[in-house]
Amino acid sequence: MWRISGDFWDRWVDLKNQFPRFNTWNKWVRPGHWPDGDMLPLGHIGIRAERGEPRMSLLTHDERTTLISLWSIARSPLMFGGNLPDNDDFTLSLLTNDEVLAVDQKASSSKQLFANGNQVAWVAEIPGSKAKYAAVFNTGDAGGEQVRVNWSDLGLPAKCVVRDLWAHKDTGTVQDGRAFDVKPHASGFYRIAPAGGK
Repeated sequence: MWRISGDFWDRWVDLKNQFPRFNTWNKWVRPGHWPDGDMLPLGHIGIRAERGEPRMSLLTHDERTTLISLWSIARSPLMFGGNLPDNDDFTLSLLTNDEVLAVDQKASSSKQLFANGNQVAWVAEIPGSKAKYAAVFNTGDAGGEQVRVNWSDLGLPAKCVVRDLWAHKDTGTVQDGRAFDVKPHASGFYRIAPAGGK
């Protein structure tokens, strides 16, 4: 693995800057070669650190979810930078979501689908399946975004079933594509599968 940036800390500006870095380095990602976005500054951090006093991560819940979503879809190593015994329940829920962790550990051919203004989308293949993973992000600081993903752009048929990986639930069968409502600094993480298929 190779570091793609300097030290990464619990600030939104640092997280936002990782989006173009993951995209730039993505062409070299393959089995045995992983882009390291640095350790995850989550939970109780700053203990004997060179930056800041001991604290709980300053990232909001939405920003923490965005962090794990981006690292997972970009196939970055997930190295926890906090003190696990002091972990909060929300952060623990992010680190133990098996459907999200499967993307980081088992997906392939991850790539940025587009980056238009505050809207960013990534897609990844699922080995042995026709389904795809899709992550959508709003990197803006104010105002929601409707981040549209067309199934045809993913190489999928017109009718697909959408599964929310964070919520562990299917959200329905959708024709042609979907505009995902995404709050500032937030994200959505989905499995898009052909209706009636694997």
